Amino acid sequence: MFIRRGCGMKGMRFGKRAWIIAVNSLIILSVIAFVAAYAGKYNRDYVSTRVRAFEDRTFAEEQITANYLRGEQQLCDSWAAYIRANSLTMEEAVSFVRSSLTNNGVTAAVLYADTPEMDGLSASPKNGTKDDYSVSYRQIHLFPEKGDAADEELPEGRINITRAYTNPINGIQSIAFYDRVTVNEGDAARQALLMRIVPTTLLEKQWVFPKEEFQNAEVSLIDEEGNYIIRSNSFKNTNFYEFYKSYNTTDLSGIEALTDAVASSTGSLVMRNSRDQECLVAYTPMQASDGWSILAYLRMEDLGTGSVDWLLIGVVTAGLLLLLLVDAAVMLNFNRRLRAAVKEADAANRAKTDFLSTMSHDIRTPMNAIIGLTTIAEKNLDDRDSVSDCLRKIGMAGSHLLTLINDILDISKVESGRLTLNAADFSIVETAENLVNLSQPMVKEKNLQFNFRVSGIEKEWLSADQLRLNQICINLLSNAVKYTEPGGSVSVNMSEEPAEEDGFVLLTYIVSDTGIGMTPEFMAKMYQPFSRQTDSRVNTIQGTGLGLAITKQMVELMNGTIDCESAPGQGTTFTVKLKLPAAKRKTAEMSLPDADVLVVDDDEVLCETAVDTLHSLGAQAESASGAEEALEKILGHHREGHDWSVIILDWKMPGMNGAELARRIRQEIGDDVPILLVSAYDWSDIEEEAKNAGVDGFVSKPLFRSTLYQKLSDLLGREASAKEAEDDNSDLAGMKILVAEDNDINWEIISMLMQMNGIDCDRAENGQIAVDLIREAPEDRYDLIFMDIQMPVMNGLDATRAIRALPVGHAKTIPIIAMTADAFSENVAECLDAGMNGHIAKPIDIGLVLKEIRKIKEKKQ
Repeated sequence: MFIRRGCGMKGMRFGKRAWIIAVNSLIILSVIAFVAAYAGKYNRDYVSTRVRAFEDRTFAEEQITANYLRGEQQLCDSWAAYIRANSLTMEEAVSFVRSSLTNNGVTAAVLYADTPEMDGLSASPKNGTKDDYSVSYRQIHLFPEKGDAADEELPEGRINITRAYTNPINGIQSIAFYDRVTVNEGDAARQALLMRIVPTTLLEKQWVFPKEEFQNAEVSLIDEEGNYIIRSNSFKNTNFYEFYKSYNTTDLSGIEALTDAVASSTGSLVMRNSRDQECLVAYTPMQASDGWSILAYLRMEDLGTGSVDWLLIGVVTAGLLLLLLVDAAVMLNFNRRLRAAVKEADAANRAKTDFLSTMSHDIRTPMNAIIGLTTIAEKNLDDRDSVSDCLRKIGMAGSHLLTLINDILDISKVESGRLTLNAADFSIVETAENLVNLSQPMVKEKNLQFNFRVSGIEKEWLSADQLRLNQICINLLSNAVKYTEPGGSVSVNMSEEPAEEDGFVLLTYIVSDTGIGMTPEFMAKMYQPFSRQTDSRVNTIQGTGLGLAITKQMVELMNGTIDCESAPGQGTTFTVKLKLPAAKRKTAEMSLPDADVLVVDDDEVLCETAVDTLHSLGAQAESASGAEEALEKILGHHREGHDWSVIILDWKMPGMNGAELARRIRQEIGDDVPILLVSAYDWSDIEEEAKNAGVDGFVSKPLFRSTLYQKLSDLLGREASAKEAEDDNSDLAGMKILVAEDNDINWEIISMLMQMNGIDCDRAENGQIAVDLIREAPEDRYDLIFMDIQMPVMNGLDATRAIRALPVGHAKTIPIIAMTADAFSENVAECLDAGMNGHIAKPIDIGLVLKEIRKIKEKKQ
């Protein structure tokens, strides 16, 4: 049994290998056959193209030859006209043409045409003599036609040319252009023939084929019977058609057809020469001379072939043979790779499990803020300001939590490079406040010294992806707090400087800590996903190992840079630089011209930047580096009768903290001067002590221009005109919205938010109800539809398609906005394909919702 099974398995494996080899062999043969056929066609097309080019070149030679012949005939005709007009003797005529000749090998003769001897005088003496000019053409058959040209009337404008002959004067192969003249002899006039004699070499020089295209091409000239007027070396016999019959199989009808073709058209033929080689002969008739034709000759081997395709065949064949060998190797390696793939899948599953079990810390950070602030708000329900502050911070923490969840879901996009940015105007002040608020619980828990400084922030509104920028800043700050031991310090520096490009600023974000630091080995791979330093202290801190990987990708996506300096036990400094466009929005004028402010802080950098900021607002400002110096300045002003308009105190200072100093100030000068407490720590932790000490207000570090202006304006009784006009949504009042939402809590939230802004809402519990409501509603009933996707009965996508298909006019145009927790790019594309106009992800950002509604209203108007 076992033997049979083993044999069976071997047979199956052999059969499988044989089948694969057979298929590969068939593919190889098919490809070779295809390439061979293609190469053959390519060569045929190549030869055909070259033949046409050879024919075209032959036709061009005919034009060149015709022009040359006309020129020579015109010279001969001009001589004849002069002789006829001046009644010259034979000697005088020859003397005239002799004087007209140039030394280029051309000569002339005048022959008596009224005698068969065809004798006369030459313009040049015979070779070997100095004064023998007599010449006779009796033995030379000059004219291809039957009969003598001397006996014919020569039409005006015709090219009169002899066949090629050996010039009896100098022995040079020549042709002659002729015309009829009359010469005087005594009292009688005799008919004569004037000949302009040109060596055939001068005509052959006109026939030039491009050597790079048609090397070894030859040209001949024949008359209507095929007799050579000029014959090149490769043309044999005395007649072209005799030459063709001598080396090629043909009959009388074939010769007649060839004769007609050569005499009447431009074309070519392939024939065998005297060496039994294939050659190409192109022909074209001479339009300037009746019955003559030009023949161009080229051996087929000189025409060339497209050999590159044979190289292609060799390469493809070798490649396919290599493929066959590789297939064999792949089959042997297949099982090993399968086992490796299983191991990789197991490792990936373990990594996913480890990731899900360790990411809880990053989620707990904002959750801790939300739960803690909710508890604080519940215990201070009577304090509207405290509740409002808690709710604002809860909103920020919730936004961060949403961002964190999105980033966890987007890690695959980070690794594949598909992470995208959505630019919008945002406040850098809000970003900084968000950082401070989110870091407070851990800073307080670990008793860290926390500093947040800003400098040079002229543009508080920028344009970028705020969520991604927040994540960059939060990831770096969270890591600094997380890996700094209790009692250490964390510092944040945020600055702006003008970029080289107009309308842009260079935002620099620096996070420094006195934490455990990093080794060079870990720094080399710290931006890889799931990377964590091997350290007993790190192992006790929960984390995903994704923060730096995501941060690096997002910084590079925003065309920025991120640098790191670190050493074990010496802390870490991250520096991020981003070139961002300034938001194109108008802000109200901020000015405090009558304010006189004292800033008290042991941080010299903060004092300097705060004083500079106050000066930019038009206020008078000074600083004090500690309680003693501050009291000295405060009491000095008080004695002079003009107290400070506002005193800004840092909460934590050596010797005497802000609360103690405030209490001392109240004891010395009373309650007339407002005191503003500044700190990077949570106001709720110090509020009771600060108010008991006489503090009038609180401002969180860092100190931005708009923040200082608003707080000081409130304290000084001025209206904070810097508040942005976008907070006023009264223009949206009266709009009507249909909300398709099956979840009661979600409906309650959206309806309450809309009612708070004067917007009327109707609810559809599922997609079918939404379709029915739109079908029955008058055209102006709803301005837009918010459509959930996951609903019973009919989902949002099908409902949208059904609404667009309704036979009512407004169903085609009413804006439909998806409001769903499906927030991936493919979900957005699916909504748009279904006929929706936009997409808002849950949990909803009321600011984005109102902005979308406002855009629809403006478009409708």
